[in-house]
Amino acid sequence: MKHATQLAAASLLATTALAGVAVAQEKQFRFVMVSHIGSNDANMGWLTESLAAFEEKYPDVTTEYISTNNYSVQEHVRLLEQAIATRPDGIAVPIVDNDAFEGPLRRAIEAGIPVVAFNIPDSRPADERIPYLTYVGGDEYLTGLHLGQYALEQAAAGNIPAPTGIVCASHDAAHQGLKARCAGMQAAMEGTGAKFEELFIGAEPAAARNTLQSFMQANPETNYIFTVAGWSSPWAWGVANDMGLSPDVDNEGVTVMTVDEAPVSIEGIRAGHLLAANSQGFWLQGYAPMEWLYWNKTLGYEPKSDILTGPVIINADNADKWAALVRSVFGDQEYDNQNTW
Repeated sequence: MKHATQLAAASLLATTALAGVAVAQEKQFRFVMVSHIGSNDANMGWLTESLAAFEEKYPDVTTEYISTNNYSVQEHVRLLEQAIATRPDGIAVPIVDNDAFEGPLRRAIEAGIPVVAFNIPDSRPADERIPYLTYVGGDEYLTGLHLGQYALEQAAAGNIPAPTGIVCASHDAAHQGLKARCAGMQAAMEGTGAKFEELFIGAEPAAARNTLQSFMQANPETNYIFTVAGWSSPWAWGVANDMGLSPDVDNEGVTVMTVDEAPVSIEGIRAGHLLAANSQGFWLQGYAPMEWLYWNKTLGYEPKSDILTGPVIINADNADKWAALVRSVFGDQEYDNQNTW
């Protein structure tokens, strides 16, 4: 962990020094980010903003951001294969599914296209995983673990009820990053005696609400809801509120937690609807993969460890600061558009 942090710091400090080299390069590089995060997800703003900052610093590089709002693993693989066919100088991609991505990425790497994993790594041992250069992103198991531990600290302080039942509400049953969040939350809750369930709710609001409501009715002991996407947290809060389960943050009823530094997550915390969320350092997840690809192409550099960019807990103590930061990146109009409370 310490070594990864030092590498990330070295990356940022060396940016200015290498910027002058970039101007002198005659070869133009094209790096492609093939993402699972579409324009309907607030986190795309962090990634595209950081790619623009990278291009400003390294003017001999063109970056492309490819994604879809109608996500599926199959569609993601199709976009990846299309990108590989254009022979870019480097690819950044989240490893949403090890099996689905292994074939295309190994073929790309064998063809001489360097790959950096971002946001979601290949979770297998190093000698089994896809041989990408490095991983840049959060640790999703730690996201769930740290949020769960924070909830238990708040329960011990008397600010929220002790857990009697926890549901991890997920919109994508195949997404290994979301499964890791649930696994981390489950690990945090071990020893409490509370029942833990992982529930697939889907990404369509009405169906998700119905699924969660049915679950809550069948499992009345459930008093913690963890939504593994920020945009689904208002759905969870709304279901609990409609059922009269007192979902605002206090020492009774249901407690709702979520993820990410998205406006909907931050404003949910500021309004007292959500206990906490997290930041996984999305800006760095856009910028740093491009820089590692550039250094690999120009200097032959190969990182010696993964680079963790999170998690950082967002709660009532720091939500105002996060709101100001995110507004400064997205602008007031976009921030307000993404606040769906």
